[in-house]
Amino acid sequence: MASTTSSGSASGGGSALVFFVNGAKVVFDNVDPELTLLQVLRGKLKLAGTKLGCGEGGCGACTVMISHYSFGEKRIRHHAINACLVPVCSVHGCAVTTVEGIGSTKTRLHPVQERIAKSHGSQCGFCTPGIVMSMYTLLRNNPHPSRAEMESAFEGNLCRCTGYRPILEGFKSLTKDFCCSGPGAGGQCCMSVKDKDGVEVATALYDVSKFTPYDPTQEPIFPPQLMDGEWRRKHALAVAKGPRTVWYRPSSMDQLLELKSKHPKAKIVVGNSEIGVEMKFKNLVCPVLVSVVDVEELHAISSTETGLKVGAAATLTDVGHAMEKLVKDLAKYKSRVLVAFLDMLRWFAGQQIRNVASIGGNVMTASPISDLNPLLIAARSSLTFASHSGGQRTVPFSMDMFTGYRKMAVKEDEVLLCVTIPFTKENEFFEGYKQARRREDDIAIVNAGMRVLLSAEQDGGERTVEDCSLVFGGMAATTVSARATEKLLIGRKWSHDILSAVSQSLLDDLPLTSSAPGGMIEYRRSLTISFFFKFYLAVNDAIGTIAAEDVSAIHRTERAPTKSSQLYQEVPADQSQDDVVGRPMVHLTAERQATGEAVYVDDMPVLDGAHCCVLKIVLSC
Repeated sequence: MASTTSSGSASGGGSALVFFVNGAKVVFDNVDPELTLLQVLRGKLKLAGTKLGCGEGGCGACTVMISHYSFGEKRIRHHAINACLVPVCSVHGCAVTTVEGIGSTKTRLHPVQERIAKSHGSQCGFCTPGIVMSMYTLLRNNPHPSRAEMESAFEGNLCRCTGYRPILEGFKSLTKDFCCSGPGAGGQCCMSVKDKDGVEVATALYDVSKFTPYDPTQEPIFPPQLMDGEWRRKHALAVAKGPRTVWYRPSSMDQLLELKSKHPKAKIVVGNSEIGVEMKFKNLVCPVLVSVVDVEELHAISSTETGLKVGAAATLTDVGHAMEKLVKDLAKYKSRVLVAFLDMLRWFAGQQIRNVASIGGNVMTASPISDLNPLLIAARSSLTFASHSGGQRTVPFSMDMFTGYRKMAVKEDEVLLCVTIPFTKENEFFEGYKQARRREDDIAIVNAGMRVLLSAEQDGGERTVEDCSLVFGGMAATTVSARATEKLLIGRKWSHDILSAVSQSLLDDLPLTSSAPGGMIEYRRSLTISFFFKFYLAVNDAIGTIAAEDVSAIHRTERAPTKSSQLYQEVPADQSQDDVVGRPMVHLTAERQATGEAVYVDDMPVLDGAHCCVLKIVLSC
């Protein structure tokens, strides 16, 4: 792809938008901040391999890899993201890799493209480029992933016709625990079997030995220009103006606070996973957008003796990595709250969203079904805000921060600086729960964060509740605490006797009218009681008082890496190689689908001045 330059005057005195796509430099002197990366890739750069599916980050058809140089870490970072949500202005100074940039049928297929094509992992092929890019990004970060890591990489990718078995079967040969690398018993493949009549049954849909090995040293280099700090400073995208929206990109906290002072109604953008959806589907107009990707203070993550301090713009992926490290280093009792957060993050959207969404965005969006807010409130977290005129203030995060549906008690010129999550104490126990229609990549029906501080063990093994938090999402227009139930528990013995009283109190604390949005009224109310019962058993297990018959209730179902095979009758040895009947044959367009070269209806360019005629036929009897 040749270097692309869009002519036009600079917007508002800011420098041009500069990024790389598949190794080629792209420059736009005048860009509309409302444009997404996907619109630019498909509309302006004519790279139609990246598809538009749901348009809200849920299907993964638009997955591309974004690479940027972290000057703080002094390393190149690669992330899979949803191009349908990412504003094109946010990729300034980044390198974008699309499915066309890693291989083609005209040159050579990348090992990822080859495997999904030859292992029958593409049927209609519309989702294939996105799946290819998720696997490609995983390999760029980890050339030898495990099967579990591979499957986790596809949590944000949906395939509606092929099914996941052939996709996973093909890609498993790129994992470190791929098993079929040699003959089994009797010199045969370890998967060879015979049916009940003794007929040889085949399972080999492809020959792994013929696949091109993956060599990470052969990947394209990151553009050296983007690693030059001096160049980045001189070419910072300070501002971009469109017909309806102005985009600012401050490079310091002082600049950010000054901008928020001048534009108090400005929207702060990190991953655009919420604002982008509202702009696209709810016709939200944001006159001023402020990107904080260059404000280092908002991305910082640090720990103290008492807790974890997370910058508001830190991505959920980075937060998860920091928590995983702390769980290994801290005493077990201190990390209970972090373990609960990690378990919740595992089911939080897909990796493409977690790679860009921030913890501050979760807080400030104030969604009533936020997965993280119930945990943050239950943990007694604190929020630190900053403004140009008022300096900094730190407040406890509680349900009182919510003044209504998606509204918070925050001054218009304030910016959320960080969230501080305290570690759990020795006799403090913490759990998070979420019920959705499916586990991966789905919004909650009801979720909860629960914490209890018990007294030291007394004579007879009894313990008393000294403090507790029971916080729920999906039970009101905001995240709510069951305050009457919390008061009921404090001072009572932690025993089976509390269950009946707590169950009734929760029903009284969390009423839902028959017309409540979301429906499923009785089911949602019953979930609050179920969550507390599981929490009660989990705490009993931690303190060693759980009954044997209750143990199975606290173990969460863990899905093992997928194991599967397709069986078919082996063709006779004397069957001609030209006779394809009974043989697994790769369909003719599989390779073009895997490289993004297959052309679909919406990939066809619209001619200037083209007109549309709709023919309506009415049939009457």
